[in-house]
Amino acid sequence: MGNNENIAEDGKRTRFGQKGIDNTKGGRKPSIRKQLKELLLQDGRLKIPKEQVLDINPDGSIVIRVPTEMQLAMKLKQIALSGSGVNASRGIKMIMEQIDGKPKQEIEQTNINSVPDFSRLTDKEFILYSKLQEKLGIY
Repeated sequence: MGNNENIAEDGKRTRFGQKGIDNTKGGRKPSIRKQLKELLLQDGRLKIPKEQVLDINPDGSIVIRVPTEMQLAMKLKQIALSGSGVNASRGIKMIMEQIDGKPKQEIEQTNINSVPDFSRLTDKEFILYSKLQEKLGIY
């Protein structure tokens, strides 16, 4: 801490939320998931922020800088809309997983070191089981 006698004043230098100060130094880059959602919700229309417009050509075309996350989202959308085929279905699957999340998969787990429940065995079955263990060297 600093030399301030008031501890509350000392912490204000590093506190988030101060007006006019960006403590995150530009903030976190948008995720591919967010970029993909925005791209899909725009229905073919793409608004380019003026900071990303690099040049306007005399013929009316423009040169823009597209962030990597948006490039990936656009490529994925292109693959998904490319028609039929394995790549298109994979692209669609990836989009669905990014938007809705992956479906949960049930996993059955058996513990090979667990002690079996002998209460259901008859005396004859238990004796046979014990003899089998002796033959296999399991005690």
